[in-house]
Amino acid sequence: MRVRRNGEDVTPSAPKLRQVLALLVLNANSLVSVDQLCEELWEDRPPLSALTTLQTYIYQLRRRLLLATGQQGAPFGSRPPHGCPALLTRVGGYELRLDDKQAVDAYRFEQLTEQGMAQHRTGAGAEAARTLKEALSLWHGGALVDVITGRRLSAWSTQLEERRKSVQEQRFSLELELGRHHAVLDELAEAFRAHPTHEAFAGQLMRALQRCGRRPDALNTFRTLRSHLVEELGLEPSAQLQRLHQEVLADRGHLKGPATAKAETAPTGRRPVPGPAQLPADIGDFVGRDRELDQLETFLGSERSSTGMRVVEVHGPPGVGKSAFAVRAAHRLRPRFPDGQLFIDLSAVGEGSQQLADVLSACLGACGIQREKQPTGLDELSRLFRTWTADRRVLVVVDDVLTASQIRAVLPGGSGCAVITTNRYRAHSLSTGRKIVLPALSAQESLQLYDRVAGERSRQEDPAAVHELMGLCEGLPLAIRAVAGRLTARPGWSAARLAVRLRGNHRMLLELPAGTQSLMTTVAASHRHLPGPSQELLRLLLQRERPRWSLDEVIARLSPGTGDAETLLEYLVDVHLVREHLAPGAEPLYSVPRLTRQALILLLRGTSVGDVPNGRTATAGVVGRAGSRVTLMKAGTHR
Repeated sequence: MRVRRNGEDVTPSAPKLRQVLALLVLNANSLVSVDQLCEELWEDRPPLSALTTLQTYIYQLRRRLLLATGQQGAPFGSRPPHGCPALLTRVGGYELRLDDKQAVDAYRFEQLTEQGMAQHRTGAGAEAARTLKEALSLWHGGALVDVITGRRLSAWSTQLEERRKSVQEQRFSLELELGRHHAVLDELAEAFRAHPTHEAFAGQLMRALQRCGRRPDALNTFRTLRSHLVEELGLEPSAQLQRLHQEVLADRGHLKGPATAKAETAPTGRRPVPGPAQLPADIGDFVGRDRELDQLETFLGSERSSTGMRVVEVHGPPGVGKSAFAVRAAHRLRPRFPDGQLFIDLSAVGEGSQQLADVLSACLGACGIQREKQPTGLDELSRLFRTWTADRRVLVVVDDVLTASQIRAVLPGGSGCAVITTNRYRAHSLSTGRKIVLPALSAQESLQLYDRVAGERSRQEDPAAVHELMGLCEGLPLAIRAVAGRLTARPGWSAARLAVRLRGNHRMLLELPAGTQSLMTTVAASHRHLPGPSQELLRLLLQRERPRWSLDEVIARLSPGTGDAETLLEYLVDVHLVREHLAPGAEPLYSVPRLTRQALILLLRGTSVGDVPNGRTATAGVVGRAGSRVTLMKAGTHR
């Protein structure tokens, strides 16, 4: 490990600092959680002071390497000043932000490797060989040879070394195809000495020696390989190597040696097995959204001369039906993407119970790439996914996205591919593609959805009671499905009875399940990732019954030092927890939608499942109680 800044060596000497820095560098521009860092440093036995010690390491790295820190507890998607490397504090961990990842030789090596492979696919063998040689010239010793490695860095080190051997093998193959056996003979001999059981190196060295007129040395190479394989692994050389050995014995001048196996991760043609078909079942009672579906299908399904990949991001408030819309659109588009349809659910990643790398690895497994043949790092997995999709027409649906970096990690590489994402936070979308914001259903559409879910019994209901239920649901498909589902599950209940229940107990509507979700869980998921200042402003907006706030009123009531009121309000609008009311010539007004307001009040109060008649008595000072079911923690408590 060597770190240089403005020509000066600023490499940390302390072993733990080098370990932390290595993990951050190898995950540059991605979140590294506190748990991952602690596991790397102390495995399963972290000291009681682990968090404080880790904070000290981060502080020392920032000071020694002159890294910008960004905003404390910076929200997802924020960036440091342009061109300035930064070590940012994120919710749950840290991120090393680099505008130019090519400043890291490991990433430069990978970029040159991909460039060389692309040149090889186009038939430019000489240029490909030069590019791969340049990539290999970046290596100076083993990967992380001077860094203490825990589980994660050890896996990274192994992965980098395997990648290096793969590139060496590909470069030697190109050089031999170009007739440069004299030029690479010494390098091949050195590679075989370093890896005496590597059959590809042995075969390439035998071929080069044969062409140089050194048959005895070629035969001795085979004997050396066989000796190591038998003694160390109990194996005989492969059938390919044995055939090559016979060809050397026969002194065949046309000797070509064993062909380099094509990597499973870089196919150039159609695969012989069917592509993945992971879309959830379409929803038979789907209602409305005709205009939005037509827009999406026109954009993603049309034949265009542009080579850019097409992305559509679906936004909307909690419970508006973003996932159902994306699934319906994907099923309509399915015939246009014959190489497969992938569905990637990021909800567990947002909750912190799963890593994005694990989700992407499972996705690659569905594509036919065995897990034991996959790399371990997120960037490597992402590159492998782009390689697999480069020459295919694949539709990717990514559900419950929190940040643009999550989307980038799972973007396919082919211009014939398309992506549909459902985004919880409008502020953190990609800069390209189309954006569709789903509104609430109209009154007529709400009744139509209720009729389809409730089925036969809907025609027997009191119309006035059903209209009241639909009014309580505010056009949110999740709430409408929950209400209709409850009545279907309770044949003895009438719509009027349920309306009375919901009138007296708002929490009941919020917690009625529709499948695996409820309005309460979706609002809680959006609230959970808010930065501290945004949570503080949201508590202010919930203090009183006043339906709408002006910007001046918010500024007057907001605690000093919380942040810029207008910026915070716009952020809450972008995450669909606050509604902005605009009128020509008037100042904008802000409000919290009624159902969202009730859910947030219950979350902030942390009440049990007891009856909460209306939620109007909550105050901003109540943030949670010991022993309560939900406790609100202020974001950004780690430094």
